[in-house]
Amino acid sequence: MKIATDYRNAGLSKKDEAMLDYAEKITLRSNEINEDEVQNLREVGWSDQEILDIAALTCYRNFIARMADALGVELTEDYRNLSKDYVDALMVGKKLL
Repeated sequence: MKIATDYRNAGLSKKDEAMLDYAEKITLRSNEINEDEVQNLREVGWSDQEILDIAALTCYRNFIARMADALGVELTEDYRNLSKDYVDALMVGKKLL
């Protein structure tokens, strides 16, 4: 659960934390990404193929969330069985439960 609410203090490896920093920047400030971010991922052990996968999966997740927002899609009842803190961490900025 700590990883969903505060990954920087969840005891992750530098490699995993760098991946999540990159994914966060793609999500919030993609226009600021440059070769330095990609090089940082390489330096902590990610291959170019893995970096492409991280970028593609992050962009896909963002696309799906934005498409659902654009269509007014509401969450299913399955989400009601999850911890409110967990759902809030996954769905930042949305009032769900």
